[in-house]
Amino acid sequence: MPAGRYADAFALQPLDRPPPGPGIQLYYDEAGMALTHGGERRLFRLRLDRVRARAAQSLLLARACGAGKRPSVADLFAGWGVDGLSLALKGCAVTLVEYSPLVWALLDDLVARHALPATVVCADASTWCLAHRKSVDVAYLDPMFPPRRKQALPDQSMQLLRELAIRDDLDLAERLEQARATARRRVVVKRRIHDPAADRPAWQLRGGRIRFDVYRV
Repeated sequence: MPAGRYADAFALQPLDRPPPGPGIQLYYDEAGMALTHGGERRLFRLRLDRVRARAAQSLLLARACGAGKRPSVADLFAGWGVDGLSLALKGCAVTLVEYSPLVWALLDDLVARHALPATVVCADASTWCLAHRKSVDVAYLDPMFPPRRKQALPDQSMQLLRELAIRDDLDLAERLEQARATARRRVVVKRRIHDPAADRPAWQLRGGRIRFDVYRV
């Protein structure tokens, strides 16, 4: 895929190797989009095998979203897209909404390069919801969990995502109301197993460490 696909979003410069120096930088080669982090030689890339593995394991998510009926789904905080793409591989019509341009570029490149059945949008979730009222069957919210005290460092993908995340002042209850405005059937919210709910859900699906709160619209 030509790097020109992303020329309007980024000031791309031709290089024969990943850029050195601190911070997070975007790099594109024949293997696709990647990120360099803090001058490390190792590149971070999104991997299709991880998405496929999650799709095979995401039974609770699929049940929460009613994936068996192949609904249209908006993943409003797509991040690296693993949950949303796992639903797409189960036959759902998925829109991945991601606000961070760097995260969007990696996710968009993965979807386009492998012809995955999803649409990737670089947009703020609040703005997207206002512009797409009652446009999908299911709105899925996976807000980033706050870090816990005395917790080991997360893996590289989560460290990068935390650093790249664009935060706003909205609380979860406000996000839930916006999601209700864009969904026709239900809103699904991913939470840690013991975290409080944003509102009283219609039902919950619980796993070992996380749960899915399901709200009727």
